[in-house]
Amino acid sequence: MPQDVVFPPSVSSSQVMALIKSVKEGGGKVDAAKLADDFGFDLKSMLPILDVAEMLGLVTVNGGDVSLTDLGSRIIKEGTSGFKLLKENISRIEPFKTALELTKKSGFVTSRQISEALKQKGIIFSDDDEENESIVEAVLVHWAIYANMLKYDGKTAVFSRASN
Repeated sequence: MPQDVVFPPSVSSSQVMALIKSVKEGGGKVDAAKLADDFGFDLKSMLPILDVAEMLGLVTVNGGDVSLTDLGSRIIKEGTSGFKLLKENISRIEPFKTALELTKKSGFVTSRQISEALKQKGIIFSDDDEENESIVEAVLVHWAIYANMLKYDGKTAVFSRASN
């Protein structure tokens, strides 16, 4: 059974946008260490951002070089509304995959239910249950709504599928 791909919760969409814009400004191919330096990070701190951009199909990383993909170029042209183009790629990554599975079954779901389902799969962002739930909620609100995958009702703290 293949291992689930898990989204690094500390990475924001603005960091990914800044990364792909920097690669574009660098001619479409940039050394990863130079990118990290441009961001004021050490390479280790830059890796989660690179991982997310690569998971989403926005860049490829080969031999220390970061190259912009066609999808990455399209996202830059469309700005944050272009994140809707990532829907298919994001839906394969946890916690989005589980959230979509649960909303398909019941129509709506809480971050606690998603967090518990992820825990059963061995996917835990924090040993503290409340913190884990909060991380799951933040990642879903930040990314799944941008990608037009889920809607979130802040009053009831419930996620549902976005209408397409």
